[in-house]
Amino acid sequence: MFSRAVRPTVSLVRGLATSSQNKAKVAVLGASGGIGQPLSLLLKNSPLVSHLSLYDIAHTPGVAADLSHIETRAKVTGHIGPDQLDAALQGCDVVVIPAGVPRKPGMTRDDLFNTNASIVATLTDACARTCPEALICIISNPVNSTIPITSEIMKKHGVYNPNKVFGVTTLDIVRANTFVADPSFCS
Repeated sequence: MFSRAVRPTVSLVRGLATSSQNKAKVAVLGASGGIGQPLSLLLKNSPLVSHLSLYDIAHTPGVAADLSHIETRAKVTGHIGPDQLDAALQGCDVVVIPAGVPRKPGMTRDDLFNTNASIVATLTDACARTCPEALICIISNPVNSTIPITSEIMKKHGVYNPNKVFGVTTLDIVRANTFVADPSFCS
């Protein structure tokens, strides 16, 4: 009696375990920065990634060369400059955008927004044209302002899907926890 109840579950699990889930092409836009490099390293080690496409305005070929020496199944390509942005995004299933500048001492949220908004807008426009079905993960701060920009650009191109645009806030949470836990930040 119990074996009949278990059988549908087993066949459902088999249906979800397809090889297509292990062949994701992921692009990191801002791959040479302080967040992009360690993020790219983590993605290179993921068994779900078959192609890791790295893009930035400088140093990307070196980062790609370093990561390609790691023995995993993911192929790594490096793309540099605006002329290679479309090639970096071609066929992507997931795009992660850590590009932009970090907030510096004395910098207001408006200053940060003015700089990072134009970067995110340019990158999102390329995503909308080149890989409109991709999941878009925005890390660029202020996330609560860069996500609406991403959404509006996708709407402008007629490819907006609210289930495919994400704001990644974990980085800020980790920083806040470090700040609270370390008393040396308070002195």
